[in-house]
Amino acid sequence: MKERKKLSKRIIALIVCGAFIVFLALVAFGLQIAFWVSDANIRCIQPDYEKLDLDEYLNGELTDEAYEVLYRQTGLTKIGVDRAIERGDAGKRLVKQIQDDFFEPHEVKNGQVAPYACTDFIETHIANIYLEDGDIIVTSSTHISFVRIGHAGLVTGGGTLGSVMQANAYGTYSRIGTVRDFTDRVNFMVLRPDPNKISAETIQNVVDYAKTSLIGIPYEGLAGLLTNKNDIGKTQCAHIIWYAFKQFGIDLDSNGGCMVVPYDLANSDYLQPVQVFGFDLDELWR
Repeated sequence: MKERKKLSKRIIALIVCGAFIVFLALVAFGLQIAFWVSDANIRCIQPDYEKLDLDEYLNGELTDEAYEVLYRQTGLTKIGVDRAIERGDAGKRLVKQIQDDFFEPHEVKNGQVAPYACTDFIETHIANIYLEDGDIIVTSSTHISFVRIGHAGLVTGGGTLGSVMQANAYGTYSRIGTVRDFTDRVNFMVLRPDPNKISAETIQNVVDYAKTSLIGIPYEGLAGLLTNKNDIGKTQCAHIIWYAFKQFGIDLDSNGGCMVVPYDLANSDYLQPVQVFGFDLDELWR
């Protein structure tokens, strides 16, 4: 009788273990399927309408209609166009280069960085508009299985090849990179703090604080979920930007959850689009 009970317990234990292993295998397979589907569906959204000569718009009166045409032709909002026009002929040439890149067909390349994790690139770098301190760049190009977590950076030095503070990956520390870390992604948006809601002084204070106090922080992809959101002991790309602004009373987290991600920044009421590439011009990242 005792032997039978022992045997029954062993059989039950084996069945439980076997069921658990099958469950894990199904979960892993499901994540892999979702990863493949997400990879297959990603694309660099590009215009399906005629490319226009921009000279009459860039050299004429910039009406609301002209700004709308330029947005549809380049992905530059009024903010981005004005940044270019302020720089004269060089700025106009940059707008035309951005238009060329905007209309050019691009090949999407998938760069797997870990199991179920991938960053989607294109074959070349896209021309970006002049950057200003405090601009934020976001992209949805990185995904884990079917979840598009994206990436984000804070501009700490302006220009066309500006410096961008980022927190990138496990085993690394927050650092200053460049905008070229974003311009070969399958999509990206340049955003600026709304000057009607955030003063120029506050923006500069945020940038100065980021450069002096937020470099060299260890990466934690689930910062805010596994750590205290208001603690900067460990961080990730969107969290470090949110934290920098939060120190000056600005909450960029659009949904107020425990974890801030690039999507939350992209939908913050404090930020305005400057340049859009690879996203739907109407939907943006919503």
